[in-house]
Amino acid sequence: MQGITPNIYVLILGGMVTVFFMVLTFIALNVRGQNKLLKQRQAAQKAEIAHQKELLSAVIESQEAERKRVGRDLHDDVGTALSSLRLIIEMSKPTPDALSHNNFVSSTKEIIDKVIKDVRSISHNLSPTTLNYYGLTTAVEEHCNIINQSGKLRAFLIDDTVSAISKLNVSSATAFYRVLEELLNNTIKHAEATETSIKFSEKEDTLILEYRDNGKGMEPNFTAKKGMGLQNIESRLNNINAGYEIITAPGKGFSLNISYQILRNT
Repeated sequence: MQGITPNIYVLILGGMVTVFFMVLTFIALNVRGQNKLLKQRQAAQKAEIAHQKELLSAVIESQEAERKRVGRDLHDDVGTALSSLRLIIEMSKPTPDALSHNNFVSSTKEIIDKVIKDVRSISHNLSPTTLNYYGLTTAVEEHCNIINQSGKLRAFLIDDTVSAISKLNVSSATAFYRVLEELLNNTIKHAEATETSIKFSEKEDTLILEYRDNGKGMEPNFTAKKGMGLQNIESRLNNINAGYEIITAPGKGFSLNISYQILRNT
């Protein structure tokens, strides 16, 4: 009996070791399975995000194409027709009542001139030809000049870049223009500001845009109730992989800092 006892101990010890290794194996397989499942989920999420960005990009490109088409039609068809009508009225022969005729011509020309101006403004907003032909800086400067002439806001543009803006592709330049257009529109409508500044600068391969206004600012929790304007801005910036930071507080104005790595996104 004394010789059997050590064997029992050996068997018990062997069984415990075997169970221990089985538990370790089970844990290792479970962890491995969990890691594999996590990686699959992450891959699926990345694929979904990439798909959503592709859809957003397609929607934005489609919108821009439609804007250009409508803008061209307004400028070429409606604008040309109104200009021709104005010319015909100028060339029309006076009636016996010269004063009445002159008043008619004068008032009609004023109305047509206003319609032509409105059509040009709508056409420019839909598809800014300056952006396509002369680049982002010139297009933004032209938009600022229009705002300054309206007297609603004083907009200043500072361009401290050397070559960064010229390296932007059409999609990125359009996104920046639309973002600034939306920012200026929001400032005019909601900020009660008198001045705003737009500054372009660059650092190595990064384009930096700083937008500032001296308006009433917003509450710190404004992100919980974003309007369509801010949502459009964020969608366009996310679509081109641009980083951004919003800084605002009541009575402190509104600021948006954007950084865009050109070499990575071109």
